[in-house]
Amino acid sequence: MADPVSNISYVDHYKGNAMLLPLFEASESQWNRYGRAVAYLIGLCYMFLGVNIIADVFMASIEVITSKTKKIKIATANANGDNGEDSPNAGPHFDTIEVKIWNDTVSNLTLMALGSSAPEILLSIIEIVGNNFEPGDLGPGTIVGSASFNLLVITAICIYCIPDDESRRIKEINVFACTSFFAVFAYIWLYLVIEVITPNVIEIWEGIVTFLFFPLIVLLAFAADKNFWRKQMEMDGDWNQMQVQAGFALGDVFTKQKSGSEEDVRHIIEMGKKQLKDPKEAADIATAEMLRRTHHSRAWYRVIAGRANKGGSKVPFYNKPKEDEQAVVEGKEPSRNGDMTVARIEFSAAAYSCMENEGTIKLGVIRTGNLNCKTSVNFETSDGTANAGEDYVAKAGVIEFEEGEYIKSIEIEIIDDDVWEETETFFVRLFNPSRGTEMDKICVTQVSIINDDEPGILQFQKPSYLYKESAGMAELVIERNDGCDGRVTVRYKTKDITAIAGKDYEARDEEVEFTHGEVTKTIQIPLHDDDVFNEDKIFEVMLSDPTAGSTLGKSKCTIVTILNDDDYQTLITRVANLTSVNLDKLVIGKESWKQQFTEALSVNGGNVEEAEAIDFVLHFLTFGWKVLFACVPPAHIAGGWLCFCVSLGVIAIVTAIIGDMASILGLLLGIKDSVTAITLVALGTSLPDTFASKVAATNEDTADAAIGNITGSNSVNVFLGLGIPWVIATLYKHYTYASNDRRCKFIVTDKSLPFTIALYSIAAISTLLLLTWRRYSTAAGKAELGGNPSIKKLCGCFCIGLWLIYIVCASLYAYEIIKF
Repeated sequence: MADPVSNISYVDHYKGNAMLLPLFEASESQWNRYGRAVAYLIGLCYMFLGVNIIADVFMASIEVITSKTKKIKIATANANGDNGEDSPNAGPHFDTIEVKIWNDTVSNLTLMALGSSAPEILLSIIEIVGNNFEPGDLGPGTIVGSASFNLLVITAICIYCIPDDESRRIKEINVFACTSFFAVFAYIWLYLVIEVITPNVIEIWEGIVTFLFFPLIVLLAFAADKNFWRKQMEMDGDWNQMQVQAGFALGDVFTKQKSGSEEDVRHIIEMGKKQLKDPKEAADIATAEMLRRTHHSRAWYRVIAGRANKGGSKVPFYNKPKEDEQAVVEGKEPSRNGDMTVARIEFSAAAYSCMENEGTIKLGVIRTGNLNCKTSVNFETSDGTANAGEDYVAKAGVIEFEEGEYIKSIEIEIIDDDVWEETETFFVRLFNPSRGTEMDKICVTQVSIINDDEPGILQFQKPSYLYKESAGMAELVIERNDGCDGRVTVRYKTKDITAIAGKDYEARDEEVEFTHGEVTKTIQIPLHDDDVFNEDKIFEVMLSDPTAGSTLGKSKCTIVTILNDDDYQTLITRVANLTSVNLDKLVIGKESWKQQFTEALSVNGGNVEEAEAIDFVLHFLTFGWKVLFACVPPAHIAGGWLCFCVSLGVIAIVTAIIGDMASILGLLLGIKDSVTAITLVALGTSLPDTFASKVAATNEDTADAAIGNITGSNSVNVFLGLGIPWVIATLYKHYTYASNDRRCKFIVTDKSLPFTIALYSIAAISTLLLLTWRRYSTAAGKAELGGNPSIKKLCGCFCIGLWLIYIVCASLYAYEIIKF
């Protein structure tokens, strides 16, 4: 039997329910059917690029709106005169703090959910309105298909993308439990409405109830966030942990940092024992510290990921700086700053080393935060270049901290032999912390076994050092590599370059002794400070005369620069300026049209030197969209609301074109709208959220920004994406047609929709059960994301497999190949 579609030559037969397309009906009727399909496929992909770019503009306005803060005064402990009646400070005292006007949970379920789901919601509304208030297959199918992609595929990617032996837990578990319930209930309700309560017919009350579930989920999630079900809120004296219960609008306590201030930069550099690093490196560290202090919303990650995907300015995510380990080295109690209700466990150092003949090595494990409880954590060794049984004895076990204990040690046996080997390494990881305990940053440490059968190579650790003159002392480290057998000595001697011995520093010509097994020595050279402004001074320190068979390495001399304090302040200012430039890249939304057009016309935000080839390609592909959408009012005008409204209108127009293109493409290829919706359209509208979730998963300490918002968005998709058009259509039909007219009923014609909903519900329940198991399972690291490499791969494959089963079964059912 001939394909009926191929025998039709008129363009109207390929138009279907399209409202705006085709633009050139007369000429398109002469096109080859498959050539036209290719053109529409390319056009559809290009429209996806456009809707994602304008959606990022929309999300930028939402970020500006929801990030607003207000100052409030909170009475301190002295408010009742606790200082004493005779104290000069007696009387009420208040702290002024900043709070976010928008609660995070409320903003996530309202504006941010609307921002990430706007194309799907608007597509459903536009399809019904454009189809004379009759139901279509594209809108509902896209909502269900997008929900399955978000929950299954994005979750799989986020589980897998976490670096090995790291994990991310959901912090706001009460909110996640609430939204997870609605993520399943919304689709069960959808199935009951279409298939059980009033089969294939949507009544007015059903549309209204569906829409009213939206404010209900917002209220319940807000209550879960604020623990309204508890009889009494637990409050401690730590203002950083206090939550302001001041009504629906107020958000969490928000401490605003002075971004890139010289005070912050100076503090970070002073932590490095007064040694100033390279200005750019110091600026990177300062930026990392600013990022660490700041909580980022899902909208922030969505916009940041969108920039990278359109050849715009990329935000560098720097490695977080190490915390000062000096307290642990000196045997003191480590700092207890942070959440005092949670115990945190980590290694005292990211790397250890020992001599092969030492027999054992002890690794420090420290606990911070809550010390007033018993807690435990598992540990195990794993091979690197060192092999268990040959170079060390494998070990696994449990470390238990009693109340008040803050440091423990793991002792691992090292195997000595008489064969010379290069330095070898193995790893020890901490995992499976007990309840009420979290893993801190250093959950994996590297142990280096240094061969002890050679005297070693002696050299300076760094080729140059930079100190300000008021530091008082220059500390230079000499390393002993590739062996540490026996006692060796080496001489070091200072030499003037522009610095003068006796005036700018004290000359040294001394011998350094390394005992057997010793691998580092620190030499100290006093620096002279004066009140006279001088140019920077430089002197050299050289190594010579190694003994006992040891040799000198490549870095046998080092340069020490003594920096005038005034110049030091200049460098601090320079670092602060560089930090501010880095932080400017984090700003979401522009303040003027000029800035928007400048960014739209620039590759990589104008930083062409660091642009890659892919940045130029993406810039070329998205250039037209970026210039067009630069006309949208900047996000910082009128508090973001003007940009919000205009960009929402633009999304509606682009979404209408996407709906037309998808419908026509399906007709040209003989694909049903319901199948096109769950594949092409759902994939195209969900990809930006995929990139945003991946970036959030790898850069946040928790899983909330990565997957915590998926369940909320999926339920909002139904309550708004179907509730609104159902209310509009049913009311229109009720007041337009007589009650005995068949047209007064809103009849669902997509027979495959209930089956698709049932499939998604089963997959959603399975995925949520998997996440629950991961949260409480030792094997999975007691975290929703990351953990054991093998387990996370299996979990990721499980979720991807569920999505593929969903796509295949839903498509086969749509074509009546399988029936139920």
